[in-house]
Amino acid sequence: MTRFAAALLLAALCVTVQADPPDASRGALADLPSRWASRLEPIPPQRLDELDPAKSERIRDTRAQLDTLLAGDAVDDTELAGVFGRLGALYGAHRMFAGAELALHNARVLDPRAFRWAYYAAHIALEQGNTGQALALLDVAAGLDPDYPALALRRGEALLGLNRLDAARAAFGRVVDVPELRAAALYGLGQIDLLERDWQQAAARLGEVLAMQPQADAVNYPYGQALVGLGRRDEARAHLARTGEVKPYYADPLVAELRSLQVGARYRFEQGVLAVRRRDFAAAAEAFGAGLVDEPANVLARTSHARALWLSGQQLQAEQELRRATADGPDAPLPHFLLAVVRDADGDSSAAADGYRAVLAMDPSHAGALSYLADLELRRGDPAAAAADYERAVAAGVREAHLYLHYWGALRDSGADDSVLRAKLEAFDHQFPEPPVFRYLLARLLATSNVAGVADAARAVEIARALHAADPAPPHTGLLALALAAGGDFAKAGELQQELVGMAQLGGAWLQVAALQGVADDYRDGRLPEPSAAAHDPLFMPPPVDVDKVMLNYPAGRPY
Repeated sequence: MTRFAAALLLAALCVTVQADPPDASRGALADLPSRWASRLEPIPPQRLDELDPAKSERIRDTRAQLDTLLAGDAVDDTELAGVFGRLGALYGAHRMFAGAELALHNARVLDPRAFRWAYYAAHIALEQGNTGQALALLDVAAGLDPDYPALALRRGEALLGLNRLDAARAAFGRVVDVPELRAAALYGLGQIDLLERDWQQAAARLGEVLAMQPQADAVNYPYGQALVGLGRRDEARAHLARTGEVKPYYADPLVAELRSLQVGARYRFEQGVLAVRRRDFAAAAEAFGAGLVDEPANVLARTSHARALWLSGQQLQAEQELRRATADGPDAPLPHFLLAVVRDADGDSSAAADGYRAVLAMDPSHAGALSYLADLELRRGDPAAAAADYERAVAAGVREAHLYLHYWGALRDSGADDSVLRAKLEAFDHQFPEPPVFRYLLARLLATSNVAGVADAARAVEIARALHAADPAPPHTGLLALALAAGGDFAKAGELQQELVGMAQLGGAWLQVAALQGVADDYRDGRLPEPSAAAHDPLFMPPPVDVDKVMLNYPAGRPY
């Protein structure tokens, strides 16, 4: 047994309320499978008799999930760390500190680069008064993210508990001028002043804290002590009588998140997120729905609920949830975007376009609304408007090759100059070299353009030969024939084109034979084929909207 495990076992034995119930089912979490035993610490069941049913159910559910994950054949370390972290949060909320420390230790082993697990473990240590352990954990956390704002306050608290006053003063001093952290930093500095009997400085600092946060009644007692030291006994008496336990508040997003895991709605939402990760969308919908009973105004969670409903086959209920989310969150872009996507897929292009534009009014750089609106405009026959929105989508950071293909098609169909089309193809080919679709289009443009400075038959032949050598597929054969013809070698172009005719005949592609033969005849007669149906090539037309794909993959930022 490691020294760490031995110390925690001793702590558990000293707290009788946490002893294993005699009839507890231990599971894989308490009796680790061999492949985990060398990495993780087992966590015995904790006695939950004194908790209300909802709280004990959350702990049992989380332990059961860990039992399943640990006993399974394949599990992601990061996901497993997240469930251990939640168990640590739940145990910590009910002062089951031995279990909390073990769970957070395992989370740190599984995900050692995650700042939050070291920071949470330090928070639990501070709550127990284990300042030395807390400081060691805070040092680990500082190595992962030294700029986390509340870290200096936590370090100051630990250093003050260890009576390392100079170091504590330096820690509090680093954030005393940060407005949202100032009250807590002054409180720490004021306590140091008291220990050093600097009554004047202590009174000034602690008095400022009370002026900033009068509800922080824990400040009254040390402030009263400072006033006594200054001889202001009557004033001190009033403050000493108002002493309490509320310390100065400061924003600490990670601790707020830790506490959120301990309440009913947030616990359910986290269960929903985990169910989505394992593609159990019915369970995700159930979990988000249960959480919304307690937090009905949570627009982000309602949007996640709608997505889970859709992916579990409950499309009507999903639309209802999206409509409510847009009503409850008129400035929330995601539910408006998803509802517009649904309208788009239903064929209601007018409502879809209005929806996308409403999202862009909230967030002009919303990549999804820009790209889906551009697709819609292109399908509706407005390539100029589509090209403008594709350009904005690219500027917003969209990096999907198919969108660039549609963008180029929209530019071409809107009458952009060949010099613009050539520049775009060269840039796009550099960005997306494989598959070589933009190189293929570039060679076609160089072979067919009549614009000086764009037409370049020699380079078209060079590109086409390279593509054909790498993959002698029919499109590349046809491209090479076209490039050769543009360069004046109609005989070789005709030979290659006639090969394509023969292949189409052998393959039974009779609808293509006539068109291919017509091009071969043009080459035989020494002329380039007329530009034809390429202007409406489906290659450049966006496919119908896939709502399932959007519901599954579009990033949410925050799911609740």
